[in-house]
Amino acid sequence: MMNPVRVLVIEDNEDDSILEIDQLRRGGFKIIFERVETREELNHALDEKSWDCIISDYSLPQFSGLEALAELKKSGKDIPFILISGTIGEETAVDAMKAGASDYLMKNSLNRLLPAFERELREAESRRQKRQAEGAIQFERILLRTLIDNLPDFIYVKDSDCRIMVANKSSIEFMGYASESQIIGKTDLDIFTDENGNRGYAQDLAVIQTGFPILNREEEFIDTKGNRRWLLTTKIPLHSENGKISGLVGLKHDITIRKQIEFELRESEQSLIRQNTEFQILNDEYLALNEELTESFNRIQKMNEELTISKNKAEESDSLKSAFLANMSHEIRTPLNAILGFSGLLRDVHDDKEKTDEFVEIIESSGQQLLNIINDLLEISKIETGQITITPATVNINKVMRELFNQYSKQTELKGLDLLLFEEYKDDFYTVTDENRLKQILYNLMNNAIKFTSEGKIQFGYTVEDEYIKFSVTDTGIGLSENDKAIIFKPFRQVETGSTRSYGGNGLGLSISKALVEKLEGKLSVESESLKGSTFSFTIPYIEITVPKKIQDTLTEGVKNHKWDHHTILVAEDEMFNYSYIEEILSHTRVNILHAWDGREAVEFVRRHPEISLVLMDIKMPEMDGYTATRLIKKMRPQLPVIAQTAYALSENRENTIQAGFDHYISKPVSHNFFIKILDNYLS
Repeated sequence: MMNPVRVLVIEDNEDDSILEIDQLRRGGFKIIFERVETREELNHALDEKSWDCIISDYSLPQFSGLEALAELKKSGKDIPFILISGTIGEETAVDAMKAGASDYLMKNSLNRLLPAFERELREAESRRQKRQAEGAIQFERILLRTLIDNLPDFIYVKDSDCRIMVANKSSIEFMGYASESQIIGKTDLDIFTDENGNRGYAQDLAVIQTGFPILNREEEFIDTKGNRRWLLTTKIPLHSENGKISGLVGLKHDITIRKQIEFELRESEQSLIRQNTEFQILNDEYLALNEELTESFNRIQKMNEELTISKNKAEESDSLKSAFLANMSHEIRTPLNAILGFSGLLRDVHDDKEKTDEFVEIIESSGQQLLNIINDLLEISKIETGQITITPATVNINKVMRELFNQYSKQTELKGLDLLLFEEYKDDFYTVTDENRLKQILYNLMNNAIKFTSEGKIQFGYTVEDEYIKFSVTDTGIGLSENDKAIIFKPFRQVETGSTRSYGGNGLGLSISKALVEKLEGKLSVESESLKGSTFSFTIPYIEITVPKKIQDTLTEGVKNHKWDHHTILVAEDEMFNYSYIEEILSHTRVNILHAWDGREAVEFVRRHPEISLVLMDIKMPEMDGYTATRLIKKMRPQLPVIAQTAYALSENRENTIQAGFDHYISKPVSHNFFIKILDNYLS
């Protein structure tokens, strides 16, 4: 299917613009166009959208086609510009072409528009590919330069007159210079005034004139500091496209240490004969060193091969990375824009409670969206580094499914979708798995189903098949093509890419879900047909529990009217905004609040104030962290509840805090209702 072509038409006569677009559509093009008449409309269209071609009338009421062409040149964008007029003369047409117009046509010769349009699109694409190729070549040059400048060997390139064209840092330092510019264009005769210069220049001439390389030739040098050194020299001729020798590439490997060892071996040969055992040991070391040098050479060759492979992979994934970065910028900036924007609007609403509540709800929703993006990035990072953890526990599957149903009922109702739940067992059904990871997988699948479904229904549930529990989420949404099904489980992959996407998301949910399912020893799969919907299914092992250990949730729904005026809470928090937020949450409870800026101050508060009923402890603080402070507090008052409240939000952080002696764990950002419920559980 031909991709749409975006055309900007500069024309004050709508009928003329329609005739021009019809000419292009009769040529088989799928045209998306916009018509502008003024300089302001043109600049706005150039700033806001991308265009494949511009078709302009020569004469307009408010400005001319040549002025429009000047505005395009000012923008710096490479867009084909075709000028059309009913009265343009040959001299004016020549001026337009000199000004940068791609072509000009007469309105009575619109049959020329299609071939001109096709030609300009081809030429624009050719220019784009040329820029891309030049960028790739520049990248390769930088990569090669970085490589040779970080190798300890001396590497240089000379032209057919034996003059230096390129030299790495090691070569420059060996020659006694500070920068490459000081030696470019010089021969060995210019650089070395002693025998070293004559010998090096003679070798260069021989290689260039005969075409025979010099391989691993040992040479003795006196460097610029007067030190005696030995180098292993290799010089290989370079050939141009016509086969002629255009210069040479040289490599010098410093073998001074090896030569010094050789001299020492020769000098002590007589004593080594009398000490045959020691001689054998030293000889083995020498052989090992020689083998190491050979292996080093082989590693360099392998490194070159790996660099070539890496370069190919980098080029292959370049467009994917660019799309991901653009998408991630959009996904982060969208909720951030809402948070900053509506935070500013809150200053203006004053007594309008309805608008205040609406703005606060938007800010909270956008904040949660931003937090989800951060959590996804943390999860994919842990997955790629193999640090993902699983915490098995007894789980009531029916309870999890009904919680999901209640959570998504409102959302599906607002979109006009039916939400259906099917369960293998109607009574409580237990197994052993990681409940948080199970919910995380189901949340990702449910969010995708709702996001990509505009009408119909969402159906989810589970069945028991042999030794596995099979969960599935089915929607009547846009579905997936065969190509989409092959890539959607890869990180950063999405069905839609680019700036015209209809659906949000960061492209991480399904790859995270797949990794988590595999970590739970199951499999994730999809069945889908484009425009007909999808079914995502995954399995986890079924571990039958005959007498489940029921965990009672002591936290009740809703927020009660708490009055804790007979209690004192110590808040250990070094960030003032975080402390102010906690103080505001607790303001209606009449609780007495003490504030410690760090862990050391918190320990001192507990020592001096026996009336403290509960401690809220940040983990990362100056002077003394929350872990150390809690251990000291528990030694003084073992029964005093200490609750961790921290921005470290990973599951293993929760386990670490409990193991360190904390009574509970609250991750930032702190939910108002959940925060009050946790405290009420300890203060009631």
